[in-house]
This record gives sequence, structure tokens and C-alpha cells, in this order.
Amino acid sequence: MKTATSILFLVIALFSVPAFARTDTVGNAYAVCRLIDSTGLGSKPCEVSAWDSAVIATLDMTSAEARSLCIQLANLLYNKNIKFDGRWTLQIKSPFSGNNSIAFCRLR
Repeated sequence: MKTATSILFLVIALFSVPAFARTDTVGNAYAVCRLIDSTGLGSKPCEVSAWDSAVIATLDMTSAEARSLCIQLANLLYNKNIKFDGRWTLQIKSPFSGNNSIAFCRLR
């Protein structure tokens, strides 16, 4: 049930902060990282790559759990009016995956 717990922590964190929607997608990316880091679920601090238009989180979970979480988090951000320009992605890595993502989804 790690996925359910992880999603629950992110949902609680997401809805407990005031809306931070801006037109600045880099600013939104850093705000998403702060949100992910605040859950304590990360194996290392979340990263933003403006060059690659990516939010990169390292979480200790399986690829199936990460894929599910990625899609659900992207949808929650969109529904919370935290928008991106369509080029941005959320990449989830495992502490054991090296430099490879175990999940990847588009941030709208």
C-alpha cells in the first residue's frame, strides 16, 4: 500500500498549501519540488532542470507505483490550477535506478 500512502501524503500536502499557480513555469516547478520535499517521501531532494523542462523526484518505490503516482500528481496539479507550458515533465527516479527514470509524465 505504499502507493496509496504516498498519494495520500501528496494530496494532503497539495491541498494544505495555498494555490501557487503562476505564469512562471520554472517558479511552479520549484514550488512542486518544495511540495514533494515537504512530504518526506524523497530519497534525496527534488530537482528542477529548466534546461530539460523537468521536475525530478527520487522516491523509493517500484516503477508501477511511480507511474501511478506520476499520473495522479500531474492531474492533481492541473486540477489545482498549477499549470505548465506543455514542455515540462515530472520524472520519478528510484534510489536504485541510477540516472534512469522509472516513471515519466507530462505536466500540463
